[in-house]
Amino acid sequence: MASWLTRLSAAFVVAGSAMAGYVALKDPRTAAELAPALAQLERDSDALLTSLREQADRARREAPRVAEVLQSQLPFLIIEPKDLVAPAVGMPTVQVPMPVPPEAVRMPAASAGQMPMDIEPVETRLRSKVAAELIQYFDLYLYVSKATPDKGHWAQRMFVLAKQQDQTFALLHHWPVSTGKEEVMVSPSGRRLGTHTPSGVFKLDRGRFYEDYTSRQWKSPMPSAMFFDWQTEGRTSGLAIHGSDANGAKELGNRASHGCIRLSAENAKTLFELIQANYKGRVPVFAIDPNTGTMSTAGRLVRDEKGRVITRRGYKVLVFIEDYGGPSVDTVAALY
Repeated sequence: MASWLTRLSAAFVVAGSAMAGYVALKDPRTAAELAPALAQLERDSDALLTSLREQADRARREAPRVAEVLQSQLPFLIIEPKDLVAPAVGMPTVQVPMPVPPEAVRMPAASAGQMPMDIEPVETRLRSKVAAELIQYFDLYLYVSKATPDKGHWAQRMFVLAKQQDQTFALLHHWPVSTGKEEVMVSPSGRRLGTHTPSGVFKLDRGRFYEDYTSRQWKSPMPSAMFFDWQTEGRTSGLAIHGSDANGAKELGNRASHGCIRLSAENAKTLFELIQANYKGRVPVFAIDPNTGTMSTAGRLVRDEKGRVITRRGYKVLVFIEDYGGPSVDTVAALY
């Protein structure tokens, strides 16, 4: 503003000088008579421009205070947007219950099968926990809660979410599961083995999908077995998603497996066929810790010398497992 006024002042002076020069050339006597008037015009122009410059400076100084007053009079709060897809990888997390109104929490009913459910809390939770970089590579997401049933309505359930063209998620299925007992058990061969289901992000192994499979360690049936593409301590993991026999089906909804994620035989077959028919493609390679020989469960990717993510053929399916029971009405009530 000040620069503009300065230029305008100079223009007045130049114009006045030009007029005086023109008059002097045409008639020296007229120029002499007009000189006092031109001088007064120049003084008046300088005074006016000085006043305008002072007003502009004063307005600039008062602008922040005026903005604060106007904002304080608004009938609403201005809230900065938050990035819901930012990754939580490598940072310690503390689970803090959020005060969600009970009427906003719509959970599945107690009966089995397909039931209406609000997908937004599940999608929000998934996006807040999975690194944003991974979302672009996968089209189907399996959210698995390995929490005990007393921890909330999501406990021991799998939510199958498909990414849409507009990048939002659609809930295809939500089923009861059984994850590992999280204790040491004796196998049929007499070996003491852990039954831990690990938390984190995992891919599925395209080369290890079996319609009919039997566990070598536990001698138990694993129909529609879908093994994870995961290495632990330098060995290929036997962790899988699979169906259950009649006895296993009775335990769905509780921690009851030897570490795998169990579904009913029917639901496992549905998922098996859905993935094989629709979700083949190139997926990123997860990094392996050279010291432990264990593949990253935080989604750390392998890159080439130019920093580009290395991919290979697989299934565009990402499995996310955590010990979280979901938003609980009881938890909300306890806060008040």
